[in-house]
Amino acid sequence: MPEHFRRVFESEDLKSARAKFLSRVFGIFSEEVVKVWARNSNAPYENLGRPTLRRIDDGTRHTIDFTLKDRRTKAVFVAEMKCEIQYQNFAYFVLKRDDQLEHHEKPAFRAFLEAARRPSELQPQKWKVFVKNHEIAVEGAILIWGAATEDGKAQVKQRRGFHDVLTLAEICRDLRSWNCEEFKGLLREHQRWCNEMFDSLLGVADKNAHA
Repeated sequence: MPEHFRRVFESEDLKSARAKFLSRVFGIFSEEVVKVWARNSNAPYENLGRPTLRRIDDGTRHTIDFTLKDRRTKAVFVAEMKCEIQYQNFAYFVLKRDDQLEHHEKPAFRAFLEAARRPSELQPQKWKVFVKNHEIAVEGAILIWGAATEDGKAQVKQRRGFHDVLTLAEICRDLRSWNCEEFKGLLREHQRWCNEMFDSLLGVADKNAHA
């Protein structure tokens, strides 16, 4: 598990205002980080867009985060990201046990967990999957978490049937190792926006304009 990612947010005081602030800021654009990663040719998956799971018996629909296509095998998987960093003093930041998933009770996540089961249980018995209004065949599901231990990944994959478990920690590590210009551009843009806001609130921008 890349420790660099954890050190960005964690401090000795897990309830600190710093930890809360940084986790919320990162949460605003964390999905964009995954999209940038999936657009990079070095990534094992490409993103086809947001999938909608439609239950066959009653037409119930749930739209989740990503549709990931394996660049090597061409197999397609629905994917959902859960990246709660500081929430409940970092209780769900690092995936260590399968029971951490029980915290998420919304119907869309429950539908996603059903999609993680073997394909024979997903299609056509219970769910159909649509991306951009086109039905697609999927072969399972991929979970994306903030960070995870290897034991946590293995336990969740075994008990829930996920094809893969990805983490933001590893995704950010990949993007740095690839020297990804799009990733650097995304971070610098958000950094600039924050700086501009703080400068404006402090009146620095006004002072510079009249200097």
